[in-house]
Amino acid sequence: MNSTDDADSPSGRALALADREWRAMGIVAADRIALARDLRLELAGAAADGMTPEQLLGADVRRFARDLAVSAGVRRAPYEFRRLLLTGLAGGVPGLVLTFVLVWQWWLVPLHLLVGMDPLPNFLLRYVLSALVFVAGVLFAVRWGMRDSAEIDRTVARMALLVPPAGLLAIPVTMGFASLTRYSLSAPVLLAEAAIVGGALAGAMVLARRWALSPILGSTRPPADPPGADPPAGPDRGGPKPAGPASEPGPPRVVPG
Repeated sequence: MNSTDDADSPSGRALALADREWRAMGIVAADRIALARDLRLELAGAAADGMTPEQLLGADVRRFARDLAVSAGVRRAPYEFRRLLLTGLAGGVPGLVLTFVLVWQWWLVPLHLLVGMDPLPNFLLRYVLSALVFVAGVLFAVRWGMRDSAEIDRTVARMALLVPPAGLLAIPVTMGFASLTRYSLSAPVLLAEAAIVGGALAGAMVLARRWALSPILGSTRPPADPPGADPPAGPDRGGPKPAGPASEPGPPRVVPG
């Protein structure tokens, strides 16, 4: 078995670290596979020449992985708004349906906490409980369903900060609309209320995703050197040449300079 295929070997650990960095950058799967394949070949060739991964890649493997990806001109799909919204919807709707049965149709499952309260606190409590269950379902679904996506932990953390305030702001608007319909439970009214809340939450989710990915977004090409500047030390000085989707088939073996 090739030493680069062993996850516990230095080469295997370097490949795993580089792959984590490429995932964090939001690089599409096909390009990550191409980058990993080319880097594995470089590491295998370096090992045959008696070089260690640190000698080939440098001390900062994650920085090398970023430079390699940028030089290769990889494709990035970090936002995934459609997937984010659909995953969140899939996680929030079941809880919302359950809450509707337990809290709004309370005569099916009596909740004595709601009995005997004034109308406004009664309805406010129902809306708050529904929002909390919905948000919890959304956060859990996004964290689990998009666990392979770039910066998903950061995305969920930002959602936890932005989605609840958006839901709280949507509650009085929804209650105001509901009061105009005398708190009707008809399907058109409920759909309109769901659209108000859903729009606010969707906007918060999009903002959270943008916020989470803002540190890693940028040009996929390196900036031009200023006039008269010496070329910086990088992959072409003592490391493998950038390889990947934009490279020619069969990257050349590199001998350290």
